[in-house]
Amino acid sequence: MKNDRDRVYNILEISKLVTASMNFFEIKDEIVSKMLKVIHPRKACINLFYKNNYKYAYLVCSATLDYIPELFSNKDEDEIKIDFNEYPKYIHEAVFEKKIVWIKNIFEDDRAIMERDMATQEGYIGRIVFPLIANNNVIGFITCYITEDDDLTQEDINFISSVSSLISLSIEITKENYKIDTLIKKLRGAINYISKATEELYANRSIDNFLSLISRQMCKLTLSESSIVILNDNNNKTQSFNQYGNENINIHKALGFFINNDMDDSGKYYNPKDLKKYINDDNIKSLIYYELKISNETIGYIAAVNSKKYTDDDIKILSIFSSQIVLAIQMYNNSKKIFEHELLEKELEIVSKQQKLIMSDTQIKFSDSKEIVFFHEPSKYIGGDFCEIIKIDESKVCIFIADVMGHGIMSNYFVAMIKGVLQTLVYEKESVGNILTKMNRILYDDFDKVNIFATARIGIFDSKTGKASISNAGHHHSIGIKKDKDIIIDDLDFDKGMPIGVLKDMVYNEYEYNINDYELVCIYTDGIIEASNQSGEEFGLDRLKELIKDNYAEDTPHIYYKLKEKLKSFTGKESLEDDLLILFVRKS
Repeated sequence: MKNDRDRVYNILEISKLVTASMNFFEIKDEIVSKMLKVIHPRKACINLFYKNNYKYAYLVCSATLDYIPELFSNKDEDEIKIDFNEYPKYIHEAVFEKKIVWIKNIFEDDRAIMERDMATQEGYIGRIVFPLIANNNVIGFITCYITEDDDLTQEDINFISSVSSLISLSIEITKENYKIDTLIKKLRGAINYISKATEELYANRSIDNFLSLISRQMCKLTLSESSIVILNDNNNKTQSFNQYGNENINIHKALGFFINNDMDDSGKYYNPKDLKKYINDDNIKSLIYYELKISNETIGYIAAVNSKKYTDDDIKILSIFSSQIVLAIQMYNNSKKIFEHELLEKELEIVSKQQKLIMSDTQIKFSDSKEIVFFHEPSKYIGGDFCEIIKIDESKVCIFIADVMGHGIMSNYFVAMIKGVLQTLVYEKESVGNILTKMNRILYDDFDKVNIFATARIGIFDSKTGKASISNAGHHHSIGIKKDKDIIIDDLDFDKGMPIGVLKDMVYNEYEYNINDYELVCIYTDGIIEASNQSGEEFGLDRLKELIKDNYAEDTPHIYYKLKEKLKSFTGKESLEDDLLILFVRKS
């Protein structure tokens, strides 16, 4: 009975680990440790395959083994890459037939001949293999090593099968989280790079240089061999274009097929099998393209070729490039025709002042013991970072931080929209998860029209109970400082969620922690950690954590000015290329 209770308890504990973590590799050893506490085998390891490639298996969890890791690689490595042919036949059987295989005696079963020396060295007599299955694919396997003293029961096997399912789930969660992080980083990179290219356009008044910068970055972000940007004149004739990468590939000609045949496929990708239906060019193996449109008028195209595989993420990247290129060209043409450069600067300065009016007061007394204060500095005149502090009643306050991708008048416009929606939903006393869910639903169509998105993080804090209810939309996690005998720095890492404006029907979860547990909580936007030096190295989260840990006992202006000094010293620049926004909730 005790063993049954232990199994149930440990399954619950492992389930909590899996559902609370976004990264399997941070919890893998703890999962194995909890599993081995209640079953008779005392040794186990996890092997994973990468992208459904069964040529190699990766030994990612070998803490319980003694001799085996030494056979393959240095013990200090987190992952050991092994030719899958070096594994015995019965492991292949478990993987390819998707079934549990139990070799009760290595020295009597012919399928295990090749591992008998290893079994002698490691000290086991039997071995059982559990395939890890996700979406009907085997993504890896667990093996348990059984000695002469071990007694493996059917209950043990059922227990390990349950753990295997949870491990598969954890790996899938990790993959999805990695995809989201990668997509957000790519989208953010696209917006920020176009902003820099637009500044270049204004500074040098050169469309050709602008197109060159755009085609280069588009090629890089979509992992393509070559890319092209084409601008047409009023008669739909090519006015200017720039191709980056392998210029021997005639993208212009290939794209002409889709344009001249009036195929409504802008925003579609063609991988090898589909592409051959339309064009016969051995140099072009895959293609993706998107129209540049003002209202219903097509003013050009962007395209890229020969990535290993194009995906919907690449479509999203091209759509962002498309909308931002059009916006940049419109603003450039308008400024050239109507304004002198100095007048435009003056107008931008006025909009910058309007943006400051959109922001709430930068400081509020949260309770007798806590204060909330934030510092904001846009990179140029108009930034996309936004912070709003709303006092709901005598004990509750709402903190909302958002980062609208990009800079300029458009980002300022969307910041104003977010503020209006936020205030309505907060005063309707919605929960934090519902606020983000409804905000995304309300704003999605407007965001989608111009291919803009925003990361956001919202918290409602109760000074009486100390309860903090949090929900996240693709934003960076907060940092918390605890003080006991030692200073402890925590990542308040709840479900990251998707940014606002990416998926219309996104539902946002909410989480809780006790604000009273922390001396200081810090929320920030990416302009800090992504500030880079001349070598392209980013300031990063670790440097930010270290600075806060060293200065948390000081007042918040001191921390902020220390941060500015560090950023200036690190980047070697007087001003940042992205907005700077940081908020502190601290014991006063």
